[in-house]
Amino acid sequence: MNSDRSDPVARAKRLMGHLGKLKNDRGAMADLRCALSPAKIARAWPLLARVGGIGNPRVETVAGLFAYHPQVTNSGNLGTTCRLLAVDSNTFDGRFRRLLSCDRDEICERLRPIVLAAKARGIKVNYERLFSDLHYWSDHVKASWAREYWGAPESEDSTEPAIAEVEP
Repeated sequence: MNSDRSDPVARAKRLMGHLGKLKNDRGAMADLRCALSPAKIARAWPLLARVGGIGNPRVETVAGLFAYHPQVTNSGNLGTTCRLLAVDSNTFDGRFRRLLSCDRDEICERLRPIVLAAKARGIKVNYERLFSDLHYWSDHVKASWAREYWGAPESEDSTEPAIAEVEP
């Protein structure tokens, strides 16, 4: 039995290793973009089969998004990416709030515009973390994205507000 089937972190690393090898293959990237279209998804299956991704919406989503925007970072999460996108936008806050309101079935469908906006602005995406976050999609993941987006530090005692010390 393949040990990375149950471990989303190992599975994400394996997926990203596979996608990284395809990064310069224009035909493969075009086929992987089809993973985001129900009418064309079969074109992506030969490439997704190598990582056990046929019928797995998380694998299909991450592979398709990577094919649109293969600029990768290993830091932050999608909240970080969204915070960078919101810098010069008055309307992005609402888009981010809508992402956080998505359920497990809807979130994969809502990510393409975010990644395309990141591509247009040259903002890298942490796809390994995105895969793991999609696997564990819950209020905990949403809170993690929100902390990154709105800049609230993660603390043990969330009842005390974070106050920056200012020297006189």
